[in-house]
Amino acid sequence: MACGLVVVAALVLAAHTFAAIVMGPAILTLPLKPFKKNIMSFRFLKCGFLRKVGDQLDIATKGTYILNRDFDMISRLVDRLHDEIDHNKEMIQLCLDKREDRFSLEVLKELKKSNIGFKKQVEELEEHVYLCLLTINRARALVIKEIAKSRGDKSQGSSQ
Repeated sequence: MACGLVVVAALVLAAHTFAAIVMGPAILTLPLKPFKKNIMSFRFLKCGFLRKVGDQLDIATKGTYILNRDFDMISRLVDRLHDEIDHNKEMIQLCLDKREDRFSLEVLKELKKSNIGFKKQVEELEEHVYLCLLTINRARALVIKEIAKSRGDKSQGSSQ
């Protein structure tokens, strides 16, 4: 039963492939002007509806790309901070396990040094979060502006 289904599926695929190979060049040689004329006769294409939607999609795509990169950067910064915290925890645990005064002083010096870098990383993360929030607010404002603009266009079109 299963072999029969596989054979039927293969035959259907072969028939469609053969039709595409034979008809493809013939279809590509047809003149496209009559088809273009018929396609452009649709009302929504004349008024530029699809062009507006395409422009909106382009803007949304750019905004999404920028936000995606911002979130990736924030994720990397958080990972770096997490690694730094784990490293400090391990150093403290090692210090507690050894219980040597000299070793404890070395660990303390190392923690003081790493604290400066940790603060810089936190500041960098804070800055990127702030910039990301600004980008989100700008995108939100653009969406509201586009909605208001499209509602204004619709109300003008219905009043005429």
